[in-house]
Order: sequence, then C-alpha cells, then structure tokens
Amino acid sequence: MPRVRKRMVVVLALALAGSLLVGSVVAAQRGGNPPDAAKVEAAIAAARMTRVADVAGGEGFARRGVFIQELDTGDLCVWDAASASSPDRQGGCNSIDEPLGGSAVSANLAYDGGPAIENVRDARLSGLASSSAASVVVLMSDGSERTLRLKPLHLDAGDFAAFGFRFKKSDLRSGIGPIAVIARAAGGKELGRQATGIGG
Repeated sequence: MPRVRKRMVVVLALALAGSLLVGSVVAAQRGGNPPDAAKVEAAIAAARMTRVADVAGGEGFARRGVFIQELDTGDLCVWDAASASSPDRQGGCNSIDEPLGGSAVSANLAYDGGPAIENVRDARLSGLASSSAASVVVLMSDGSERTLRLKPLHLDAGDFAAFGFRFKKSDLRSGIGPIAVIARAAGGKELGRQATGIGG
C-alpha cells in the first residue's frame, strides 16, 4: 500500500491508498449503497490509464498528468498522477453515463500541507467539463481568476473537455487559495460551479 501524504480531494473525494475507498466514493456519487470494493479495485487495477491533460511542472515540482479509466463496472475515473503506472494518484469515479455528476464541471483538488492556505506546499486541480463550456476558470480568494487550458475529450457518453492545473507557490504563500471552479459559455454565462472547500 503506497504511503499517503496529507492531501484532500473534493467532490470525488478519494485519496488513493490501494482502492478500498473507491466503493464508498462511487456510492456517494450515485446516491446508493457501496458497490463491491474488491470488484472496483480489481477494475481499476486492470483498466488502461489514458492521459487526457497535463499538470504543469516547475517551482521544484515534476510534471504530472490527468488520466481517465473507463471501468467495466460502469464507472469513469479521473486521476491526477505522476504517470500511467504510478500508484501516486488522486481523484475519483462517477458513472460512465454521467461523468460530470449532473453538473457542467467536475474537478478534483489535491494539496500537500495546510490546513491554512499559506502552509500548503503544492495544490493541483484536475477534472472534466462539458463540451458546451467555452472556458473554465478558478475563482481565487482575492477575487482574481485563473483560466484553465481545456483539451477536447471524446467518450462514449459524449464530448467533454479535460483540464489540469497547478497553483503558483506565490499565491499559496500569500494566502490566496481557490474558492470555486466555474464553467462558462462563450457569452460569459455561468453553466456550473463547484466549490473547492478551501480558499475562503
């Protein structure tokens, strides 16, 4: 079982230490009882990891990737990972028929350190947005925004956009953290938002 560093992943709510937590995560998204954890764990171990976006390196951190897995259990998992074979990954799973969980955007926040923003050493976002979103931004605690780079993604469930993002150390040291991830249409209309749970 890989060592788990202090980090939090919102909405999909999974810090991977083995995959025994996956069952309750999937159940939480579906609003039902947990599936067979061993079955989900086996599906995650067997399914191919496909890289769909990048998390930039720099400032002493290595580049990471955003990966998806389409499981034979009927779930789609989105991971922030060092590589396709790395056990160091964070993320979670939704129904493959509704990867965004009924919203226009679904994001995972992973961070090391804290709990105060200025004590966070590294913070990253990964996730998917609806193809109808012309832009996805992160609303920061000082009112500024960070625009995320979107990469088109086609799945059997439809067309989406994948994203990955690493926050600057200067923001974190200044106590500026992410409040929400917002998907917008071309005219600026908000299509959906997801609170991060930290930053304000």
